[in-house]
Amino acid sequence: MIFRYFRFVKLEHTLFSLPIVFSGVFLALELSPPEPSLSVSAYFWIFVAVFTARSAGFAMNRIIDHKIDKKNRRTQMREIPAGLISVRSAWIFVALHILIFFFAAYRIAPLCLWLSPVPMGLFLIYPFLKRWTAWTHLGLGLAWGVAPMGGWLAVSPELLPLSRLTPALLLVIFSIFWVAGFDVLYALLDMEFDQSEGLFSLPAAVGKIRAQRFAAGFHLIAYISLALLAIGYLRNFASLSLLLLVGILFILSHWKVNANGVTPQVINFAFFKVNAAMGFVVLALIIVPLVLGRTG
Repeated sequence: MIFRYFRFVKLEHTLFSLPIVFSGVFLALELSPPEPSLSVSAYFWIFVAVFTARSAGFAMNRIIDHKIDKKNRRTQMREIPAGLISVRSAWIFVALHILIFFFAAYRIAPLCLWLSPVPMGLFLIYPFLKRWTAWTHLGLGLAWGVAPMGGWLAVSPELLPLSRLTPALLLVIFSIFWVAGFDVLYALLDMEFDQSEGLFSLPAAVGKIRAQRFAAGFHLIAYISLALLAIGYLRNFASLSLLLLVGILFILSHWKVNANGVTPQVINFAFFKVNAAMGFVVLALIIVPLVLGRTG
């Protein structure tokens, strides 16, 4: 039974969010004055917060969209439309994970607790955006993109002066447009369905070719933001080398889609495999200066 819920929230997608949250953690450890530190228990509660927030957000999306999913041949076998999990059970799952998330935020820092409704609110709003605007992908990007700021504030829980948050904000901008770009590519799979159902997405609104250009534009913004962070704050040859690798991964994902067409296999490669690798490369890009600084 429990494995059904693991499939329900795509547990493996935590590979996207964990590295980017801990990128914010290690960025704060590197750049926040005075030099901060974290206890082992703090790392544990950050992990719990990431896991429960992502699970709650993903489950809310599945609940809100379950009637749409039942109409879509690609998504009919998801747990709620297939009758494997009831809507009531899914809401209980969400409530439990939100409560644990709030408790984890409380254990991390008072400021994190006060700000904890923000990601939950974004996760709740995002599924409705496809009913209202073709820019829904930026809504998902924003919901996921606040994650590195959460990691930063877990280490250095102060909002003022705002200038001290600049490195974290660059990482947030990277995350927003990274996720939004890949969500546009993922939405290519449902372009015809979205058009027939009157749902909004960039592929449904502007077509496949222009949507891919939007995705490339989003990823260019993401890359520029990460480059400003690496060049302006990390200033390390290893980090710059990893920055180059991030660019290669972006190019690889778009080349794969352009060269092989829009199929579930190609999109899953671009969306899952490249994204998982990207998150860990970004994490390494940020950790390297910290490690070298302590060993040098």
